[in-house]
Amino acid sequence: MEIFLIGSNGMLGQAIHNIFKDKGINIITISRSNSDYDIDLMYESDMLMTFIEKKKPNIVINTVAMINLLECENNPENAYLLNGRLPGQIANACRKANSYFIQISTDHFYINDYKFQHSEEDPIYLLNEYARTKFIGETLSLTYRNTLVIRTNIVGFRNKENSPTFAEWVFSTLEKNEKINAFEDFYTSSIDVYHFSYILLELIEKRITGIVNLAAKDVLSKYEFIVAIATRFEKEYLVEKGSLKVMKGIDRANSLGLNVNKLEEILTDNVVPTSNEVIESLCEKYKEGEMHGL
Repeated sequence: MEIFLIGSNGMLGQAIHNIFKDKGINIITISRSNSDYDIDLMYESDMLMTFIEKKKPNIVINTVAMINLLECENNPENAYLLNGRLPGQIANACRKANSYFIQISTDHFYINDYKFQHSEEDPIYLLNEYARTKFIGETLSLTYRNTLVIRTNIVGFRNKENSPTFAEWVFSTLEKNEKINAFEDFYTSSIDVYHFSYILLELIEKRITGIVNLAAKDVLSKYEFIVAIATRFEKEYLVEKGSLKVMKGIDRANSLGLNVNKLEEILTDNVVPTSNEVIESLCEKYKEGEMHGL
């Protein structure tokens, strides 16, 4: 089995690469730099399509996205190129190569319903350029019948200087004994990239297609999530309640819980983790030095 992993230097890409390699899977990495094939997908996407059509990999996984909401609002053309057009191009190339395609999407589609867990069929709301372009990416990906679109909210470590992930920001702030203002009105069913990668491997082995939610079994507010981490280090006193309302200027989805019933019906070798198990996984990786690249 040969897999093309697009976006191999990102948070999810690193985890997929490491876990799949440990399983003996042949992974070809594609990123802007420091990969098997360095391609700037903003400007050289045609090069990638030619590569896929020529090499005909068994599987193509696309983890690339412009995820910064403000950057998407300020540069909607670039957001469309990476989040929308690129997945459509990859789907078309995979059709020609007869490759199985996996597009990593988002959960940024739901609003104002607290901890409700949304199924793959529930109505969505496109409040900003990030959500709009990611939904375009889903739609164009699914024009190819042999495509799996995964809706998710992932947490983990990336070790990119001056660009911390959410988890890296939480742990580094706790390390410095600084206060954390955590939103109590923003809800997710976040899953760590490690559980995600093992479950993804099973979905690949089963060649699942369509849209599937891959997330934790339950929903926590960001406040609850951060408090749970801080409590494990006896630093819960550093976490204060805050509100998403302080984030002005961009309309944001706020109730991002995902229903994983469909996923649980598919899985036989893996179990969908709870939020506590996700948090425990993050804390263990942190203790092992994952955040600092050890």
